[in-house]
Amino acid sequence: MSNTSGKTDINPAIGAMMRQARDFLAHEHSLFASLNIEPLLIGRGKTSFGVDLPAAFAGPDGKVHGTLFTIILDSILGITVFTALEQLTPIATVNLRTDYIGAADAGARAVCTAACIDVSGEIARVSGELRLERDNALLAVASGAFMVGTRGPAAGSRL
Repeated sequence: MSNTSGKTDINPAIGAMMRQARDFLAHEHSLFASLNIEPLLIGRGKTSFGVDLPAAFAGPDGKVHGTLFTIILDSILGITVFTALEQLTPIATVNLRTDYIGAADAGARAVCTAACIDVSGEIARVSGELRLERDNALLAVASGAFMVGTRGPAAGSRL
């Protein structure tokens, strides 16, 4: 990462936000609660999370739909951006490319790993992958760009 100045620890404010986000996602957000997200590694500019792939997201063939892979990757890549920042600031996905490589049976457990490649100005670049936990089979890879320091919708905006 270009802006980490050789630091290896996460800013304490970012760490506190990560703990709050984990609690919210695990207990208050129905989609993420169903994924049983478990942090495996949270470091400066890198993360790894275990996630369930519930049957509710499977098609008639019993395979989990790739859209869930994209949701997981987008979320974990975004979390990874926060670990690379010096201060807590809003972010937003600008671009996300997901390539679907393999399939997963409903009920499987997967590991999503991500790394923040660079934060330059207002853009963070991140890459990640989703693999089955049992045999390390690759399910999907993603790369994305996130805007750092977004302001959110303008007052009175319908968005």
